[in-house]
Amino acid sequence: MPIRTAILFPGQGAYLPGVLAERADQVPEAARTLEAIDEVVTAEGREAVGPLLLDRDAPSLADLLADDTDRLDLAIFAVNAVAAELLRAVGVHGDVMVGHSFGEFAALSAAGAVSVTDVARMACARTDAFRRAAPPDGGLVALDVPAWRAEHLVGVLDEPGLRTAIDNGPGQTVVSGPVEALEKLEKTAVDLGIRATRLRAGYAFHNPLLSGAADLFRRATAGIPVRAPRTAVYSPLLSRYVVDAGDVREVAERNMIAPVPFYDALLTLFRQGARVFVEAGARQALSGIARTSLPAAAVTVPVLASRGDLDSVVAALTAAGLPAARPDGGAGAASAPDPGPGPAAPRDEPDGTAGLLAELSALYADDLGFPAEMLTEDIDLEADLGVDSAKQTALLEKVRHRYGLPALRGEDRASATTLGRIADLVREQRR
Repeated sequence: MPIRTAILFPGQGAYLPGVLAERADQVPEAARTLEAIDEVVTAEGREAVGPLLLDRDAPSLADLLADDTDRLDLAIFAVNAVAAELLRAVGVHGDVMVGHSFGEFAALSAAGAVSVTDVARMACARTDAFRRAAPPDGGLVALDVPAWRAEHLVGVLDEPGLRTAIDNGPGQTVVSGPVEALEKLEKTAVDLGIRATRLRAGYAFHNPLLSGAADLFRRATAGIPVRAPRTAVYSPLLSRYVVDAGDVREVAERNMIAPVPFYDALLTLFRQGARVFVEAGARQALSGIARTSLPAAAVTVPVLASRGDLDSVVAALTAAGLPAARPDGGAGAASAPDPGPGPAAPRDEPDGTAGLLAELSALYADDLGFPAEMLTEDIDLEADLGVDSAKQTALLEKVRHRYGLPALRGEDRASATTLGRIADLVREQRR
């Protein structure tokens, strides 16, 4: 079967509080999926994860990393599983499923190789294995260099336990290891002019340092039934397609310790004909990787990059040329019928409110990779879209130069969290 559309499932960090607040209840199967996961989670003696995804005021990613990493892993899988149901409900099924790191479990589940409830049990067993094995304090550092340069730097440092873990493309390689080794890596990278970013991760993933936890996980999940996938699954861990139940077990059991050549997976699928890459998870990490790593012919779609309703999902998909529609037959934001010509609307001056907002929306959409229609006047860049402070600062500098504004005060930068507020700031500074 020809490949055109790949569904990408993210792993660590793909969490946004309340991201399903106005979506899960619009698709009955999505709501049932979340309920089924919570039934497993609570039966295992853990706190339900549904509230994290349905309440906009739920704890942040930083809060969960500090206080409740167990629920964070389960929440990431729950978002991915519900996102798969939302895509099916609007008519987008995908030709191949691809997971990144922990996202490989969701890819296997979406392809029918493991049930949603059994993956929830696996996720519980995984967090138990981490706790029982008590691996040394470790983490991940992203280097803005290709894999060959990262491997050379790791080799020169020769620190015990330091490994290249994830190849995300020419612009980013993730290194895994003990905290002390990562600190030396960061210092050396800065000295060499290489940008190094400590990622929000609780362990040294994709590293033999987690072998003890991986062994515990393998024994705890040996009885969980798996089967050959019904939909094609390309596993970055295996660097090939998942063929049978044995492959499914290998992906699950080696997920903690095996490196992730994600860039190679993207290139392989692109060469085989994939041109649309849909991210079925919170935020847009994988969409960004695909957008910067693949040729311009590739289209990326982050369907849950921010909070919103089902119409925003349909809008993102239809903007990419996919035939998506609301399951209830209602028109999505991007598929509303054309009412035909009507009375001419009043036209703003170039610096009028509507015109300025449209310009800002286009500027931010181009840089962030969101459909412009998602960037409404009151959407919060950090809370709703996950745009970090460094990126917001860089975008404000673009705005300042575009409109010839003076240097912005600290309080102005801090308050510029929505496009509406940024438009106000532009008008104030231009008076």
